[in-house]
Amino acid sequence: MTVQKNKSVDFLLDIHTEPFPARFVAPALAQLKNNAAKWLDGRLEHGEIAVSGTLRHLILTIKDVASKGLDKTERFRGPKEQAWRTPDGTFTPAAEGFARKHGIEPGDLKPMDGILYAEVSSKGEAASVLFQTMIPDLMKSLQFPKFMTWEATGFKFGRPLRAITALLGDKVVGVCVAGVKSGRSVYGHPALAKAPATLKEPSKHEALLRQNLVIADPAERRDYLLRVLDQATKPTGGKAEPDEELIDETVFMVEHPVPVLGRLRDAHMLLPAALLKMVMKKQLKFFPVVTRAGLLHPYFIGVRDGLSSGNELVREGYQRVLEARFNDASFFVGRDGASTLESKLPLLERVTYQKALGSMGAKAARVSELASWIASSLRPTAPVDERVVSRAAKLAYADLVTEVVKEFPELQGHMGGVYARKDGEDEKVALALEQFYYPIAAKSPAPTTAEAAVVALAGKLDSLAGCFAAGLIPTGSADPYALRRQALGLIRIVLEKQLPLDLDEALARAISLQPIAVAEPAPLAAQLSDFVWGRAQSLFEEMKYAVDEIRSVRAGALKNLPNAFLRLSALRAVRRDPAFESLAAAFKRASNILKQAKSEDGVALERSLLRDPADFDLYDALVVAEGAANDRIVRGDFEGGLKTLVSVKPHLDTFFEKVMVMVEDEGLKKQRLALLSKLVRAFRLVADLSEIQVSAS
Repeated sequence: MTVQKNKSVDFLLDIHTEPFPARFVAPALAQLKNNAAKWLDGRLEHGEIAVSGTLRHLILTIKDVASKGLDKTERFRGPKEQAWRTPDGTFTPAAEGFARKHGIEPGDLKPMDGILYAEVSSKGEAASVLFQTMIPDLMKSLQFPKFMTWEATGFKFGRPLRAITALLGDKVVGVCVAGVKSGRSVYGHPALAKAPATLKEPSKHEALLRQNLVIADPAERRDYLLRVLDQATKPTGGKAEPDEELIDETVFMVEHPVPVLGRLRDAHMLLPAALLKMVMKKQLKFFPVVTRAGLLHPYFIGVRDGLSSGNELVREGYQRVLEARFNDASFFVGRDGASTLESKLPLLERVTYQKALGSMGAKAARVSELASWIASSLRPTAPVDERVVSRAAKLAYADLVTEVVKEFPELQGHMGGVYARKDGEDEKVALALEQFYYPIAAKSPAPTTAEAAVVALAGKLDSLAGCFAAGLIPTGSADPYALRRQALGLIRIVLEKQLPLDLDEALARAISLQPIAVAEPAPLAAQLSDFVWGRAQSLFEEMKYAVDEIRSVRAGALKNLPNAFLRLSALRAVRRDPAFESLAAAFKRASNILKQAKSEDGVALERSLLRDPADFDLYDALVVAEGAANDRIVRGDFEGGLKTLVSVKPHLDTFFEKVMVMVEDEGLKKQRLALLSKLVRAFRLVADLSEIQVSAS
C-alpha cells in the first residue's frame, strides 16, 4: 500500500465502557483490528493498524492515514442488452430506469457479454467523513458472548458505553453512538482519575492513560504483572506458581496491577495442596506461592487494581475471604474422612451418568471389566500389576460422591488419590485414582504408571463407546461430553506409554459392554475407530507430518499405534531419499494395475512360470529385499526395512519398461499380477505408498 506521507496523520479510537468480563476483551480487540482493516480496504490509504485495551478501554490506532479516500469506479449489473433500445433506436424504459438509478445517462451504459453495466466513478471523501461512518459501523460489528442494551436507541454492546475518544490528527471525529458523543476526553483509572484528561493528538494517548494509572498495552501490562509478582514473593523465598491461564485472565481484570501478599493459617496448610490451590486460583483469582521446588508455601498473592495505599486493609479482606472458603473446605474434608472410599461406592447407584447409559455405579462396573481386559491383553508385552488395576478401577469414581468434589468438581480424581492414601490403600492405587482423568488437557501430563494408564484408558474407552452407542456423537463444534478430548487422551496414553493395545478391538469390546442394544455393532465400531483415528491424525499433523504420509499408515494403525507412529517416522525419513518420489509413482502404478485387474492374492507366485528376464530380476530382488526387510521390521526397525525395500526400485523400473502385465496369456498375466501384489504387500507392512502425493513430472 502506498502511503501519502506528506499529507498523512494518525487516527485514534478509544471506546470507554463499563468494565468488561476479562474473557470478552482479547476477542473484541482482535475483531476491532480485523474489522477496521476490512472496512478501510479499498477506501483509504493507511499505515499500521494496532489495538490495545483493558477491561474498560477498547483502543484502535491507525498510522499514516491519508487526508482523503481513494477514487473508485464501481460496476453494477443491469438488464440484458436486448432491453437497451427499441427497434427505432430509442432507449427502453428499463435502460432509462437502470441508468437513472445510478446517476448516469442511458447512452453511458456499457454492454458486455450480452448484459448492460453501469460504471459509476466517485471521488474519495475526506478521511474525517469516512471515519464518521466507520466508527459506528465498527462498533456495531463487534460480537460479544453476551450483549447489553441500556438506552433508548436500543444499541447493543458488551457493556454500556461511557465515552468515545476519536481523533484524526488533532481534530475530533464527530460521532454519536448510543447517545454518547465523541470528543477528546480520556478517562483514566476510576479510583484515581476523577476527572477526564484532554488529549491533544493520538500519539499522546498511551502516555496520558499511563499518567492516570492505566497500562493500555496488554503485553506491557502482562510484563509488568510478572515483575510485580516476582517482587512481591521475594520476602517469602518462593515464587508465584506459574499459571498461564490465570496470568492471561488477570491481565484483563486490572488496568494497573498491584500485588498484595497474604499468609495462610497453619491449620489450613494441613488441607490437600491441590484443594488449596484450586480455591485460590479458580474461585478467588489469587496466585499461590510455591517454593523453588514447587511445594506450596503458606502465602498467596491477590492482585488489586490501581492503588498501592491501604494494602494492609486489602490484605486483611483477602485473608478473611480466603479463610472462609478454606473453613468450608476443611468441613467438607472432615465429613468425607468419616468413611472410606469403598464405603461410598453404593452411593454411585444414585448418580445418573447418562439417561440411556445408566448410573455411575453401572459405568464403574463396565470400566472395571474393561480395565481387567486391557491388563490381560497387555500381559505378554507390557506387564502391569492386575491387582492394582482391579482395585483402582473399582474405586475410580468413588470420589464423585464426596463433599469436596461436589463443591469443587475440578478436584475429581485428585481427591480420590488423597482419600485412598488416608484409607491406607497401596500407593500405586492412590496414584492411579489421582491420575484417572489424565491427560486433562491437550498439553497436560499423561498417567505416569502402567497401572494408572490402563485404568485411565478404560474410563475413556467406556465414555467414547457409551456416547456413540447413545447417538451422542460430536457434530461441528458441539461436543458436550468432551469426546474429542477423551479420544486424544486415549491416543496420547497409548503412544506415550508405548502400549501395544489393539484399539480397534478395545473399542469394539467397550461397545459390547454398553447397556444399549446396538443393532449393528460392527459399523458403529468402525465409525468410532474413524473418530479416534481423526484425533490421532490431528496429533500427527501438529507434529508436522504431512497428510499424505499420515494416510499412508492408516491401515491397521489402531491395532498397534506405537508401531504406526514408528512407520510414520520411517516414511518421513526415507522420503528424503531422491529416489523415493519416483518409487512412490511406480508403486502407485502397480496398485492401480492391481485395482483395475481386480487381482486376488490367492494366486500362488511361482518363479518358474515367469518368462522375461525383467520378471526374474524383479522377483529375485524382491525376495531378497523382502526377507531382509521383514527381519528388520519384526525388530521394530521400520526405517531400515523400508530402505531395504527401496532397493528394488531399479528392478521395478526395468519391469515396467520391458514387460506388459496385462498380456493375453492368462497364466503369465496372473503371475505378473501376483508379483506386483507381493511387492505391494511388502511395502504396506510399513506404508501404502499409493497415498503419497508425487509432484507432476
